[in-house]
Amino acid sequence: MKDKPLVSVITPTLNNKNYLKECIESVLAQTYINIEHVIVDGVSTDGTVEMLAEYKAKYPGRIVYISERDKSAGDAWIKGVKIAKGDIFGWLGADDTYPPDAVATVVKYFNQNPDSYFVFGGCNYINEKGGVIKNVVTRDFDLKQAINDSVSIPCTSAFYRREVVEKVDPIIIAEQDSEIEYWIMVGKVFKINRIDPVLSHFRLYNEKARAHDDMISYARSNFKMGRRHGAGLFSPCARRYYLAIVMRPLQPVIDPIFHYMSTGDAERSTFLVKVTRPFHPAMTAVYHLIVGSKSSHQK
Repeated sequence: MKDKPLVSVITPTLNNKNYLKECIESVLAQTYINIEHVIVDGVSTDGTVEMLAEYKAKYPGRIVYISERDKSAGDAWIKGVKIAKGDIFGWLGADDTYPPDAVATVVKYFNQNPDSYFVFGGCNYINEKGGVIKNVVTRDFDLKQAINDSVSIPCTSAFYRREVVEKVDPIIIAEQDSEIEYWIMVGKVFKINRIDPVLSHFRLYNEKARAHDDMISYARSNFKMGRRHGAGLFSPCARRYYLAIVMRPLQPVIDPIFHYMSTGDAERSTFLVKVTRPFHPAMTAVYHLIVGSKSSHQK
């Protein structure tokens, strides 16, 4: 790989003009310059396409975009991969951002580790205004743990060489609109490496925040995915699903607590979340004991 490889950052978007501008600016502000930002628009009607045309004219070669209908963000990402010219790929949401040295850190890592094909780093949850809510604690990737328990790879903080998507077909991302199972598929072929630096800021707000707080939906999809790859009926992902089923009548009460404990997002905390906060450490410990999973703080 060249010392200064082209990095393709792929961003699916639909009617997210305000946040997209901040996303684009964070890529343009990278200390590493050899980047193309491939933006795949789903036919937005909020002025996104006009804004992208202005950026492309101002930064030819650095901003690439298409605007056509797609089935999902995953489908849009696949389209972006097909037109991207880079040696290294990354996925950045339209409302997410990179810290200034993110791409430089990744390129330096790959240059120093020529036999490495996939690396991910830390991630911060941020609010609508860009304020940090919580640092996402990641752990080293272990394939067996990923299959039987959960995957701890922030999508926006993952970078991989072109060879990864050439050897492991990413079509499943379009089919499921999720990258999690793809990481498992990649992990069966390539070593997945972790580094400490924060490589992205993942924004939580409104519907996007609520998409992460449905405990039973998360548990069900995680269980089915694990079983497809050989997870046992009494593995942590299975026990998590069984627990979610048992607790389903309490889901309206539990989901906000689950969301807060996962993200640290206090802005949408309910009264119940606030009064139970002193008990959250104990609740987390009991949860991991029942499920048999490792806390994200455990390496």
